This record gives sequence, C-alpha cells and structure tokens, in this order.
Amino acid sequence: MDKAYAVARQLGWRLCLTLLACIVSALLSFGIHVMWIEHSEAQLRAMVATRARLELLARIDSALVRAESAQRGYLIMGNSSYLAPYDRRAEEARNALARLQEDVSRDPAARQRLAAALRRLTLMAGERLAEMDLTIRFVRQGSLDQAHHIIATGAGLRKSLQISGAIEALTGFEQQYLQGQRSGRKAQMHLMFISLAATALLTVLLVLLTVQRLLRELARRQRETDELARHQAELDRLVQERTVQMEKLAIEYQVDVERERYKLSRELHDELGAILTATKIDLSWIQRQIKDNYPLVVDKLNKTLRNLDQGIQFKRQVVQALHPTLLSTFGLTAAIRAHAEEAAQRSNWTLTLNLPDGTERVDDVLALIVYRVLQETLNNAAKYAQADHVSISLISDDDYLKLEIEDNGVGMNLQRLPEGTHGLQGMRHRVIAVGGKIDIHSEPGRGVFTCALIPKTIRSTRSGPNAIAPADVRNV
Repeated sequence: MDKAYAVARQLGWRLCLTLLACIVSALLSFGIHVMWIEHSEAQLRAMVATRARLELLARIDSALVRAESAQRGYLIMGNSSYLAPYDRRAEEARNALARLQEDVSRDPAARQRLAAALRRLTLMAGERLAEMDLTIRFVRQGSLDQAHHIIATGAGLRKSLQISGAIEALTGFEQQYLQGQRSGRKAQMHLMFISLAATALLTVLLVLLTVQRLLRELARRQRETDELARHQAELDRLVQERTVQMEKLAIEYQVDVERERYKLSRELHDELGAILTATKIDLSWIQRQIKDNYPLVVDKLNKTLRNLDQGIQFKRQVVQALHPTLLSTFGLTAAIRAHAEEAAQRSNWTLTLNLPDGTERVDDVLALIVYRVLQETLNNAAKYAQADHVSISLISDDDYLKLEIEDNGVGMNLQRLPEGTHGLQGMRHRVIAVGGKIDIHSEPGRGVFTCALIPKTIRSTRSGPNAIAPADVRNV
C-alpha cells in the first residue's frame, strides 16, 4: 500500500487515474467483447438452425415430389422397380418431417412461429403418403381400377398443391426470419466496432480479430458458393439426363403401341379374314347347290353374302386404321394421299393436296407420327368441323418434316375444349416426344389450322443389347 502510494505520487495522480481508466476501459471492453462474442455465437447457432429448417423443408418437398413421381410411374408402367424409389423417398419425407418437428420443439421461438403450420403440414403430408400407399396396395392386390379411381378424383393433386403451398409458406416465414437474423447480426457488428474504439490497444486487437473473423466468413461463403455451383451443375446434369430418358420412354411407348396395333391388325387380317372368306365360299357353294330348288333360301343367302361382304369391308377398314399397310409398302406420301382421298370421299370434301414426289425415304417412327397426326386431324374434321374443303400440305427439307392441315369448318374455341379431348393431347405427346412442335389455331366460324414440325433426327429408344431403334419398326 505504501509502495503504491509512493508510485502514484511519483507518476502523478492524473497519469495514474488515466492508466486506471485505461485498465478499467480495457477490462470493460474485454467484458463487452466477451458478451458480444457469446451473443454472436448464439445468433450464429440460431441462423444455422434456421438454415437447417429451410433445408429440411426443401428435402420434404423434394422427397414428396419424387415419391409421387415413383408412385405414378408404378401405376402407369406396373413395374415393381418403381417401388424401391417410392419407399425410399416416402421414408425420407417422414424422417425429414420428424427431424423438423424435433428441431422446432427444441426451439421456443421456432415453436411459437411454426408449430401450428408445421402440424398442418405434417397432417397433410401424412394423408398424401397414406393415399399413395393405398393406391400402391390396390395395384399390388390387382385392384387397378380402384387405384385409378382414387387418382381420378383429383384429391391427391389438390393435396399436393396444398402441401406445396404450406411448404412455401413455411419457407417464406423462415427466410424472413433468417433475413431478420442477418440484419440483427449486422447491427451487432457495428455496435461491436464502436465499443472496441474505447482504447487504442483493444481497438487494434479487436480489429485484428474482426479481420480474421471476416476472412474466415468470406472463405466459408466462397466454399458455400463453390458448393452451390457444383450442386447446381449436378442438378442441371440430372435434369438433362431425366429429360433424355423421358424422351426415350415416350418414343419407346409409341413404338410399343404401334407394334401391338400391328400384331392385332395381322391377327384380324389372317384369322378373322380367313374365317369370313371361308364362310363366304361355303355359303356360295350352298347357294349353287340349291339355287334351282329353294329360291327363298337362295335369296336369303344372297342377303347373307352381302352382309359378309360388308363385314369383310369393315374388317379391312379396321385393319387399315390399326396399321396403315400403305405406309410400310409405298411410303408416307402414298399413305397420306390414299387416306386423305378416302376421308374426302366419305365426308364429301373438296381436297387440296400439296405432297412431295414420294421418293424420299422417311424414318418409320417419324412417318407413323405424321400419319397418326393426319389421321386424328381428319377424324376430328369429319366428326365436328362441318367443312366442305380440306387442304393438306407436307413439306420436307434436310432437317424437318412439316405437315399442315386446314379446313373451312365451324372451328372451335381452344380455351374451352370439352373434357375427354384425348386425341389432341395424343397428337401433342407424339410430336413432342421426338423433339417436334405442333400448333393448332382455330376460332369459332374460322376453321382449324394444324401445323406439325417434326425433326428428322431422333435418338434410339433404349440402350444396351435390347435397344429399339426407329428402324426396328419398319414393319409396324
């Protein structure tokens, strides 16, 4: 004590008070700094928790969408290989929901903000997963109609939209909350810099610490940016792969449909045609044997033979509708010309044709697609257009086939098409599947104009030893 008093007197009371103030200021600054650090760490943990909740919401949304995609793939294709992805995504969605509920229950602030909305989301997701499980169980039990009935009600779609809306709402809440956390953190940094200005030494120290922290934060953000860029590139690659796969599946589906139509037409032609022809021959023989003795029976046989001729003609029309033999025998131009002239004769149309010379070889898959578009368009014109003139044009260059069909009928309102217009959708799907484009323009009283633009180059529909290339359907 005496020594301290002596030193104070030697240095002077003002200097001692200044040093004491510096020490107190340093200690106070140190304490404030410690408090700011603790508060900053708490804010950082809260921000990490908020980001984790956002990631869980995104994972729930992705898992539900992929589970629904796998479920629909199983219902459409009937392939049990879709069940494993469905079970995995459904379990991922349930686990993510459970983790999100646990995280929210541990955080009082999050519980107050999100508990009610999260309960609704959990209930809707559970109902949606239960519905998808039910449809899959029906398919496994052979009750495909019941599964399709459940899907046809549209309740699943509405529930999916509600779930997406709930997830978007929760994500919006959390993003706003995260933005508030970031703003609070930024304000805290400003106050910390102000408090560090109390003493020069502490200011320098805190500046160095702050620079170090900022450098770490910048490095972390750069790593996150690089990771996000890598993840985005991976997602883009996956989307491209899925798009190519969907295109291949769509082409393969069309090939399979045409193959089945070809088989059915062959069976009708060979089996039913043989039966009808043999029956006609037998009836003709009976007619010759009794024509002098039983004139009434002969007259009845004549009517029966005429009915048989009508049946044979109808069989030929059905076979032609199932599989256009002219297409594989004489080519696309001849098939279009024959079908258009036949349709014009049936419907009393005047017909304008602008077709190439027919010497060019067109890929079989593309020729089938063009022919089916023509077939569906002329069928619609015959049923609904009430037209008296139809114009058909086929243009071919090095890269594309362009089919244009126009009638002068009553037209239609494309914005108010009746339910069940599967023909138009079928045309669109056929053309889009091979990378083409189809446009339909119409107004009431102004006819219908259909234009299909189809690229001449398509990929094969499968890979591996069992690949189906477009040329494989040359006889389909």
